[in-house]
Amino acid sequence: MDLEITGRGTQVTVTLRQQAEEGLARIEKVLGPKCTAKIVLTVEKQHNEVEVTVRNTMNDFASHTSAKEITVALKDAMDKVELQAVKARKKVVSTRHHPEQSAEGSIRLQDEDVDIREQGNPESKRLQHAKTGTGKAIAAIDDGELHAEQDVSAS
Repeated sequence: MDLEITGRGTQVTVTLRQQAEEGLARIEKVLGPKCTAKIVLTVEKQHNEVEVTVRNTMNDFASHTSAKEITVALKDAMDKVELQAVKARKKVVSTRHHPEQSAEGSIRLQDEDVDIREQGNPESKRLQHAKTGTGKAIAAIDDGELHAEQDVSAS
């Protein structure tokens, strides 16, 4: 992961750089190695701000936090970006494992069902799926197994 740290009104110390690299290592586990990160540390009197932007092939993740100490602000910003990355990753994985489903090819709609639905009365199609004797009788008549005048007993 490419890392660029800028300090405005402060120097980037070794501990701040290590803290940023540890946070980005956690984010890199989620997003992969093809990421670039920009961190801007701003100090004005007692006001410390941190901006973190991580760019990936999927999305851009950004956070802007402030605190009394720069290390706390950096940790909060890194945690926010990590949560955004985890949420985006879960969304991608969920979409991959549960794609939009159409009825074609499923158990409910087979190729034979399309042919049956195209011919005949829709009311008889609804009844033939019923478990009553009437539904079975209508299905038998539609299939040609029985004539309409025959007496049908419920089984």
